[in-house]
Amino acid sequence: METEAIVDAVRDFLDEDDWHYEYDAEHNVIRASVTLKCKMKSARMIIRFRKTDYNVYMIAPISADPENLGEVLRFAAQANYGLASGNFEVDVGDGEIRYKSYVDCDGLETLPKELFDDGINACWAMMDRYGNGFAALAMGFSDADTEIKKAEGDEE
Repeated sequence: METEAIVDAVRDFLDEDDWHYEYDAEHNVIRASVTLKCKMKSARMIIRFRKTDYNVYMIAPISADPENLGEVLRFAAQANYGLASGNFEVDVGDGEIRYKSYVDCDGLETLPKELFDDGINACWAMMDRYGNGFAALAMGFSDADTEIKKAEGDEE
């Protein structure tokens, strides 16, 4: 499946679910603001299309302060451990926190809805699940071990 068909299928999915987004045809990118249930309240979503695949980025509205970067990195590593697909990324230069997924559409005749759930909705769900921990750690209010237990339901 080629880029134009992938873009059309993703846009159809977003339209069907009543997402509000902007499509930048020049750069083959969709941008949207996403509402979260966690303390961050929102995130930016960017979908970047390439020839036969696309990446979804859910970018947190906060960044890690340099003095808190170590705990944020530990938390991201612990959150990433065991994930079936997608991962958290932290930019050590500016502290940006994001979740990224990759969807390969090469060789597909159609795009099943599960691809969008995996690529788009999973990013939203992961940022929502781990967002409180990232917020607390980015501001230095907690530690990675405590926050991973909270996010993963292992709190005593």
